This record gives sequence, structure tokens and C-alpha cells, in this order.
Amino acid sequence: MKYRYIITGLLAAMTVMLSFLAVSQAEEAKKAKVLYFNRSQGHTHGPVQWRAAENSTVSGEALKKYCADKNIELTETQDGRVFDGDISQYDGFVLYATGNVIGKSDRDNDICQPLSKEGFTKFMEAIRGGKGFVGIHGASDSYSGVMDEDGKDVFTRMIGGRFCGHGPMQNATVTFTDPVQFPWMKKIEEKKSVDFEEWYANNKLNTDMHVVMVLQTEGMEGGCYNRVPYPAAWVRMEGAGRVAYTTYGHDNAFFAKEENLPKVGDLIEWSIGRFDVDTTTNFDAVTPGADK
Repeated sequence: MKYRYIITGLLAAMTVMLSFLAVSQAEEAKKAKVLYFNRSQGHTHGPVQWRAAENSTVSGEALKKYCADKNIELTETQDGRVFDGDISQYDGFVLYATGNVIGKSDRDNDICQPLSKEGFTKFMEAIRGGKGFVGIHGASDSYSGVMDEDGKDVFTRMIGGRFCGHGPMQNATVTFTDPVQFPWMKKIEEKKSVDFEEWYANNKLNTDMHVVMVLQTEGMEGGCYNRVPYPAAWVRMEGAGRVAYTTYGHDNAFFAKEENLPKVGDLIEWSIGRFDVDTTTNFDAVTPGADK
């Protein structure tokens, strides 16, 4: 009889524990929604060229699949009018675009439209209010023409830097700053990666960023790399919003390799609060002089 009570008690305790674990896991993998905007006013990179038959882009298809496995619903669009609607439903935004996000283009059509000034204001307020933001590759070649009180472009200040050139696609080394925080980086013991990419050179860098990857410029081909090592990926806070940028993602080949997707995916998950990383500025410590 005594043993029966003990066993019953243990079973009850195990049931409670399993229920608690189930709730914790459900909470951890809580469904999230992310809006992926990839309309370009200027040059349209291959990964964001709209394919009518698939009603998507190469990068959109790859990121949708990756996000689905992470319990994230990714909605892709090139129609900036979506920002005039209810964007409070999204936990974060991903942008891969070039040119003025507000400016019209002679290539605009029923699928491809810029943000309105009102939509841009809502977009920026949403980020400052706590929504996540991730810029991929050409995103630093985007701007708004809306200036802040210091005469700086609001979008450029938010994303953290502005495109100023690139050389040919080439192998180059990026080093990871300490502490190594993102999951895909932690799997690489050398704390560096040699990749074939079109490496964006950025200026107008917002030095309040936390640099995540540093491009080692020595020996690179192209005049824009005749400078000290500079940030290739970073994170920063915009009000309550988590902002990230990476230079990765120039061509379709990048998104065709599943092992590359966490290089963007980790940033998305961080931006929507799936895990925390250090965002305190380390700019002067790890890339001294890169803003000159």
C-alpha cells in the first residue's frame, strides 16, 4: 500500500514536470511573424528579383523554408503599401533593397511599390517601439531622404551605415569579435571565416553599434578596401528595437546553400527576441579608425 502511494506521488510529480516542460518549450518556440520587404528602386540583386511563376524570390523562398523550421512565418513582399496597413502584427522586419525606400521608380508596378512617407514613419516607429529589423547586403544601399535633427538620413542612422562601394567578388576573411555570440559562429573554432562574397564597403557608420564581424581588408582587390579593417556585420539598438545588418547575400549561390542561411537566420531570431546578445558598443575597440 505504502509503495503504491509513493509510485502514485512520483507519477503525479512527473506529470506536473512534463506539463511544465511542454509549456516552456511551447513558449520558447512561440509562433512569430516577420515581414520581408525586398523592393529595389536602383539595382536589383539576383536574390530579390521577383519570379512571377513562383510568386516569390530566390532569397524569399530560402528564408521562408528556414524560418518555417524555426516556427517563424515569413511574409514576402515588394509592395511598400503594406506599411500603410496593420504592421503591428509583425514581430520584425527584414529588408534587402537598394535606393530610396520612399522614392518612386519607373519600374514600379502592381507588385513593386515604394513606402509612402506615412508608411515609412510607421515603419520607423515600429522599430523604435520594439520590433526587430535585419538588413541584408544591399540594405545599406537604401536610404529615405528623411533627415533627422542632425541632418543625417533617418534610415541610414537606424541601419548603422551607408554603402559607398565594392570591389569584385572575392575570397576574404572575416573575424568574429569576442565574445562570439551567434550560434553559427560558435560552431567555428577559428573565430573567423573565409568566404567568397561581394563585400560591401560602408561609411557614415553609426559608432554606437556592436560589431559582430570584421572584414580584414589587407590584400583585397579594389580601391574601396584601401582602409583599415571595418565592420562587416553588426547589431545595435534603435530605441527598444533590435537592429542587425550583414554584408552577406549578394547572389543566388549564397541562398542556395543551407549552411549559409543561419548567417541571416540567426540575426532574424535575435531581432525578434529569441535569444540575447551583447549590444554595447565595441566599435573603437575592434575597428579603430573605421569611421574615418
